[in-house]
Amino acid sequence: MDSLRHKVLFITMIMFMSATMSRAQKTTVVINNDLGSGLSLGYHCKSGDNDLGYGRLGVGGSWFFRFKPDIFGRTLFFCRFSWGNESHYFDIYKQKRDREFEKFGCTHCEWKIRKNGPCKLNKITNMFDVCLPWKS
Repeated sequence: MDSLRHKVLFITMIMFMSATMSRAQKTTVVINNDLGSGLSLGYHCKSGDNDLGYGRLGVGGSWFFRFKPDIFGRTLFFCRFSWGNESHYFDIYKQKRDREFEKFGCTHCEWKIRKNGPCKLNKITNMFDVCLPWKS
């Protein structure tokens, strides 16, 4: 009887996880070129298993991508940004930092890429005032 109870519990957990994963809300990350000075922004974004490729944004241009975050909280997308003779790296989506219920979390994560670092749209102030340093 105890073995049957464990099997039923296990099957129920599998069904719950499957339903949760299929209903997971997609997250959108938007990248805006806010370098100024007429500079175009080169980018290469990827995760551990998903290379989104290279691209270039003209002055004031934007680009976005969508994905379903990992149910275990491990989703990470990182980008290399370049302009002129400069190149910098940044974790553009880090689930532990950006998940929906964190203070500055989001399901629509919008960033302005600036020379001194990326600035995220603050859902409270509706301004790009959550600025973080480059990782390199």
